[in-house]
Parts: sequence; C-alpha cells; structure tokens
Amino acid sequence: MLGSRPRTAAFFACVRCCCVPVLLLPAFASVSAQSVGAISGTIRDSTGTPIPGVEVVLLQIKGAVRSDSLGVFRFADVPAGHRQLHFRRLGFAPKSIDADIADGKTLALTVVLDAAATEIEGMTVEEVTRRRQFLADFYDRSSRGFGHFVTREQIEKRNPMNLSDMMRTIPGARLIPMRNGGQAALRFNRAMGGRDCPPQYWVDGVKTYALNIDDIIPQDVEGIEIYEGASSIPPQFNTKEGTTICGVVLIWTRIPGT
Repeated sequence: MLGSRPRTAAFFACVRCCCVPVLLLPAFASVSAQSVGAISGTIRDSTGTPIPGVEVVLLQIKGAVRSDSLGVFRFADVPAGHRQLHFRRLGFAPKSIDADIADGKTLALTVVLDAAATEIEGMTVEEVTRRRQFLADFYDRSSRGFGHFVTREQIEKRNPMNLSDMMRTIPGARLIPMRNGGQAALRFNRAMGGRDCPPQYWVDGVKTYALNIDDIIPQDVEGIEIYEGASSIPPQFNTKEGTTICGVVLIWTRIPGT
C-alpha cells in the first residue's frame, strides 16, 4: 500500500495536466463565435457635396450616429448578417438601404440623398429680414421669462444626438421612447390626463402637423420655445386649430450662413 502512493499522486497529477486544455476549450470557442464587422460610409447629395448632420440608424441593433462635416459615418462591432440602415435629414428625402455585414470586414458605402422639395415663400432679402425679426422676437420673449427657452448656445454646448435630449431639463416635459432607433416623442405631464396628447409644433412661424421633435436636426436650430399650457402661449401661436391645449413648441431654425 505504501508503495502505491507515489503512483497514485503521479496519476492525479497527470489527470490535472490533461484536464487544463479541456477546460479552456469552451471559453475559447465562445470568443471565436462572435462574428462582427463594421460599416463605414460617406453621404452626399446629387451634386457630390458631402452632407453633414445626417442621422444614420442601424435598425436591428437600435444604434444611431450622425455624419460629420465631411459626410462620413461609421459603425463598429456590428453583428455579422443582414442589416438595414435608415438615413434622415431635414431638407432631404429619407432613405433606407440593406447591408450585408461579413465577419471581420468593413463594408464601405456611398449614399446619395435626394433633396426634398419644400415649398417656401422665397428666400429673398425680405424673407431673411423676416427671419431675423422672428429671432429677435424669440430673444425678447425669453427675456420676459414666460415659458421655457433653449438657445443655440445651449444646444452647441450640449451637442445632443437628438433634439429631444434638450427637453430633459424642461420641467413637466416627458419623453416617450419610439421604436425607430433612439428617438423620442415629447409630451407634457400637465396635458396628458391619461391620454396621448401631442403638442402643437411651429417651425419658423409656420404651423406644422404630424411633426416629431426629433425630425429636426439639432445643428439646424437657433432656438426653441416650450409652452406647457395655453395660458402662457403667445397669442399669435395660440390658435383654435391644432393641439395647443396639449402644449406648444416653437422651433426657430438658423439663418443660412450664420
């Protein structure tokens, strides 16, 4: 019996040595099973000019980025397989494309967005003067303290992905997540009353319908006015038509070149 102890110890030592590679195999296999690739692309208009500030949504993983000043965007560590990208920016028609992501590869894309025809009163010197007056009125109302105001300086300082991010500090504002890649719908607690009550939107003094706050690119905005209830809304924007009872949001866009 005494003579068998060294053999027994040697046997178990051998077993322990042989088991080590076996125990490591599952962990190694799980790492190698993760197949990911990347997407890199450039967004241009029909003339070949890069388009900055385009929201690019990778639908299957609910990820979103914006194109930079050169129109370039990128997604890293994208699960391999069939994916769909959605592109959107104010002034251009939305576009969706399919993409097949290969393991360890970067898919290079060139995306062309078509300008969306928008009927306006004409961008003349008279129109620019009118827009400047609108912005002067905006800053005048903000100095009086009625409602809530977000300035271009605040937007640039925070540099939000979506315009709704600027609403997170507004008292009474409520953001409801949407299904299309990180966007949110704005509602006011005072107007909810157990029902869905979307606010009335005005863009540059024009009443809009079926607009969501994240339809506007943050970089295009000069200022925002937020009014929770009808009592504080400026008279010219407190109309019987629409949903002013649910609150009013006035969005003023930047004058080109400023």
